[in-house]
Amino acid sequence: SRLRRTGCCNPRPRTPPVAHGSLDRGGAAAAEGHWMCTCSHDEEWPEDTWNLNQHIERVEGLNVAGEGDAAMGIFKPHGRRLDALPCVLSDTDEELILKIWFAAPVNVRRIIVASVGSDEEAGADSHPSSVRCFTGPAAEGLGLDSMADSQPAQVIELAVNPEATAFSQCTPRPFTQVCFVLLHFPGNHGGVEHTRVSYIGLQGEHSHTKRQAVDCKFELIPNAEDSAEAAKLLGLNNFGAMERMS
Repeated sequence: SRLRRTGCCNPRPRTPPVAHGSLDRGGAAAAEGHWMCTCSHDEEWPEDTWNLNQHIERVEGLNVAGEGDAAMGIFKPHGRRLDALPCVLSDTDEELILKIWFAAPVNVRRIIVASVGSDEEAGADSHPSSVRCFTGPAAEGLGLDSMADSQPAQVIELAVNPEATAFSQCTPRPFTQVCFVLLHFPGNHGGVEHTRVSYIGLQGEHSHTKRQAVDCKFELIPNAEDSAEAAKLLGLNNFGAMERMS
């Protein structure tokens, strides 16, 4: 695939690359010439600074009860964070995984995890107690069976968050310029059978470098006309003439 830059409102340049093992002030290890911004692209929520949900391409839930669309639905605009629905519930036990693919590279700086609603539908016991975060292409193949042997980029302890006001800072380096994030919720505060999440907010910066497939055609055996032209351009035709003279 190839990266294509499109227009960006209120852009700011990304910082030059930094050496492995070091961080710049913003924690970004990025290349020159690309742009990141924090603006909202939702006309209904133009002032929403928790807007990385607008750049999510798809979400997959593992051990999620009900319809698969609900997993995408919990990444709501910040102004709808108190909506009890849609929500996701773990299915066979309290463990839950959400896989998130972004349409373009993003820098995730803060995260909100909440379960809001009435006491009956969103009790404190079912609120997740922690989240293990994995990022990058290597995490795309992870599943419930591989969680025990996998090292997360960050583990965040979660307080019960019924008003969706508490947030956590993300470690800069593993959350910079990512197109994939996996969130693993291993349990809840009450040790009950089902873990519930109704809102996940992601704050940070997004780019406009879309990934697109490139249509390329290669010839395994070039035709004679192309071979002659290539030899002429490379000067190999003259070299061959000199060999014949000698």
